[in-house]
Amino acid sequence: MEFRALSFGIILLMLACNRAEPDEQAAVDPFVEDTASSVVYEPSEALWVYDYDQQTQDFEVKQVRQVDRDTLSASTVEKITNSLWPRVQVKYVKTSNDTVYILIPDSEVLTQQMGTAGAQSFLISTTFSFTELLDVNFVSYDFEEGDHGIPGVYSRNSWNKAKSE
Repeated sequence: MEFRALSFGIILLMLACNRAEPDEQAAVDPFVEDTASSVVYEPSEALWVYDYDQQTQDFEVKQVRQVDRDTLSASTVEKITNSLWPRVQVKYVKTSNDTVYILIPDSEVLTQQMGTAGAQSFLISTTFSFTELLDVNFVSYDFEEGDHGIPGVYSRNSWNKAKSE
């Protein structure tokens, strides 16, 4: 009887360990998931990326695609951003003076699931993309604040302070 109880306990333990593997994989790389519809970041159309540079051993903003600023529109940048970040959809609201106003109606993935580095990558690359528009220097983000993302007004210089510390 003791042998059966011990065997049963070992089998339960093995089953519990096997079920934990997908969650462990997701925790290792939050940007890669099992299905295409759940991908957080798809860089193929990017204008700007925030990426790790092996030579400098630091994160850097890099322009990866040139655009004609004279014909670039906010709705085009909105479409590009939404294709890059399928689970963090932005809505262009308006442009006033030198500021573009963006709404993120469902910000849970951005603020709770991507981690600080993922949220920072989103905000930096999106800010740089929208400030490609002529006469735009700032992007005002409206979304519910979370652990990894804070709404507010950002410019290309918003992250200089963090880099110099």
